[in-house]
Amino acid sequence: KKSLLIMGIASLVILPSCKKKGCTDETAINYNPEAEKDDGSCEYGNNYNIPDTYVFSDSDGNNTVSYSGQTARMDMLSEMTSYLKTANTSGGSNQLDAATLLAMYDNSYTGWSDANLVDNGKQLKSKTALGDAGIQAQFETWMTEAAAATPPTEDGYYLQAESGHEWTQLIEKGLMSACFASQMTANYLANVITDDNTNAVDPDAGKYYTEMEHHWDEAYGYFTDAVDYPTNGTNRFWGKYANNTLNTILGTADAMSLAFRTGRAAISAGHLEDVPAQIAILQAEARKMVAGMAIHYLNSTKQKVADGESQNKVNHYLSEAWAFIYGIQFCQDADMTPTEVTDLLAGIDANFEGFSQSTMSINAVIDMIVAATEITAAQAADL
Repeated sequence: KKSLLIMGIASLVILPSCKKKGCTDETAINYNPEAEKDDGSCEYGNNYNIPDTYVFSDSDGNNTVSYSGQTARMDMLSEMTSYLKTANTSGGSNQLDAATLLAMYDNSYTGWSDANLVDNGKQLKSKTALGDAGIQAQFETWMTEAAAATPPTEDGYYLQAESGHEWTQLIEKGLMSACFASQMTANYLANVITDDNTNAVDPDAGKYYTEMEHHWDEAYGYFTDAVDYPTNGTNRFWGKYANNTLNTILGTADAMSLAFRTGRAAISAGHLEDVPAQIAILQAEARKMVAGMAIHYLNSTKQKVADGESQNKVNHYLSEAWAFIYGIQFCQDADMTPTEVTDLLAGIDANFEGFSQSTMSINAVIDMIVAATEITAAQAADL
């Protein structure tokens, strides 16, 4: 009897150790519903669907994506750019108006072809360089200078300063970085992880998204306005440039599209541990995107000179390169400081047209950009 008692006690001691071990966290991708004791093996990752398009809804089927404000600002810059370009094709008859350009910039303008832009509470100016008054003033100076200049007397020539700088390119490409890329990277993506992701903002008003979902969407909206990018949304601004040479050489459009969709899916599924990795991808790709376009247009400048193009057309391409170099400073964790960018551009400005004719000078600037970024020399040669 004593031996039986001892065996009974022993069995009681052994029983607890027989519990099945495994991952007991239901949010883990390897969750084991039969496991009774967690053994530390839980793994977290994409146990949620990453859609092929930027379409997300809540459990009731309500659309949770909204970035209409970003689309409105892209529409504003599109109309401003179209207006600036009228000076190139008017045969000297279309003098730009400074008041019109400045009103477009701060959206006190009432002549938008899209009436929905009038008094919609959105503007380009307030979102430029995170509100930096000095940068905002620089864009206003370019607008005023462009309006004061005499348009070319022959169609097909670009309105340019005596130095060769083309204001349309400085304004359009400059705002792509100082406004769109800056807001995307240094505002929304830089801060989104601290947002609330528990409560819908205002379901009664049709705002079924959380604060974190909405801010992620707004970052996406500064990149493209298409839910099926890059099938669509490749006709203007970053959505356009990321999908051309940059995608061929650097894979920019594909990488950013996937990262945006993956990050949003993780947020909607509540897997916030996956979000920082997607933010890191987007930040790195955005930096390469801006720098890559600067290199691309420096290469294009060399090619236009080799093709024997007019100095006016060569200036056009160098102005685009100039504007994208200027834009490098506006990305989060920028590869170049504002001082470094200013110094680099000052070297070009010392003799803008002379610089455009010097392959050695252009290559030296490309080398400096490559040294500061994650773009390799081989990639730069192909851009």
